[in-house]
Amino acid sequence: MESKLRIGIAGMGNAGTMHAKAVLGGSISRACIAAVCDGKSSLERARQFIPESARQFESYDEMIASGSCDAIVVATPHMQHPEQSVKALKAGLHVFCEKPSGVSASAAREMNKAAAASGKVFAMDFSRRQEPYVIKLRELISSGELGEIYRVNWIATNWYRSDSYFASAAWRGTWAGEGGGALINQCIHILDLWQHLFGLPDRVRGFCRFGKKHSVEVEDEATAFLEHGNGVTGVLSVSLCESPGTDRLEIACSRGKLVLESKSLRFYKTEVSLEEFNRANDKGFGEPPFQVCEIPVSGEADLTSGLLKNFVDAVLDGSPVLVPGSEGLASLEIENAILLSSWTDSWAGVPVDAEAFDRELKKRAAASKKTLSSTMKVFDLKDSFK
Repeated sequence: MESKLRIGIAGMGNAGTMHAKAVLGGSISRACIAAVCDGKSSLERARQFIPESARQFESYDEMIASGSCDAIVVATPHMQHPEQSVKALKAGLHVFCEKPSGVSASAAREMNKAAAASGKVFAMDFSRRQEPYVIKLRELISSGELGEIYRVNWIATNWYRSDSYFASAAWRGTWAGEGGGALINQCIHILDLWQHLFGLPDRVRGFCRFGKKHSVEVEDEATAFLEHGNGVTGVLSVSLCESPGTDRLEIACSRGKLVLESKSLRFYKTEVSLEEFNRANDKGFGEPPFQVCEIPVSGEADLTSGLLKNFVDAVLDGSPVLVPGSEGLASLEIENAILLSSWTDSWAGVPVDAEAFDRELKKRAAASKKTLSSTMKVFDLKDSFK
């Protein structure tokens, strides 16, 4: 009988509970829950579904030193991700880290160095990369079928959250506990997909609104202008305040326009490229004819357990990791730059000036306070997948 990968879960909140139930429910048959780590109240709640064979720890250091685990799932609040990942890697354990890869790019850079030196499997949970429409979109871009990309516009306002969400844990919605809002938590997925599809921008200009419609310290709405070195420009708009929201990606290119909306792809494809039409047209007005092509997309992603299953297979079989942990830094570079730009009312470069970002974040964390109830409550993360 094949031995199972012994997993320890750090943090039994929303994400940790989801990963534990995926393993216990049979979605990941080659792994078992060997240990969990959290505070007393969270451990008491976890005992309702965690088997008696799983050891329970209130100390993370004790869990990774116990010999109970082969791998660690880091599902604690954002600021703890780099430190806990580094400790596990240095202890000879494989690491599956929840998004984001931390709060500060400087800490994430150090985490990546530790991962590279460890030789262990290090993966990040950016689940939306598995979506069939994202895979198809990346294929279309890399194939050159779109021609030259001119401009990108992404409206991602379908992340509505009520105050009860932020009241579910004392660390949420604060600079000291969460280190950010919409950009670092919900829309870090969008930032990951942005760099996954179009690469990192060279600089950004951010405009954030802090506590616009929620009793929080952090941003619940943000707009950013992104400028890429290859000439591509982009606008990103994200919000936790709007309902019904919009998730629409529009890519203007030399062969027309590609639109992703409601998980459907539509290509407004011109008969000739805009460069060719520009050279040939001598009438002053007019545009090249185009046809509307519905791009077929099939399949369904397992957003709750797909990447964790891939991680287990990578550890046991040496198969490729779908989202290497080192790639978590890229989205954080953009997020840090948007916040830094908004705080300083000026452009911010990418890679971000980590010292300047850390300095500005430290100011806000020092004055941080919780404005809502600190009652701990666990939600089913499946309700957040759209």
